[in-house]
Amino acid sequence: MTKQLSEQELEQALEMLAVAINDAGSDKEMLFLSKLCFALANQLGDLEGLEKAIAMVNRDL
Repeated sequence: MTKQLSEQELEQALEMLAVAINDAGSDKEMLFLSKLCFALANQLGDLEGLEKAIAMVNRDL
């Protein structure tokens, strides 16, 4: 079973991400997000899970 964040943890994560993106600045926002995704994918260590997450995000665009 995959561990998921609680609603409170998701709100905290959103705030952390918003602050970090803002701190990176608009000129480095894309680089920050790319590096963050790469780091999280490596930490996840689950290529199939990553593929599912990418598909889920693409469906929601």
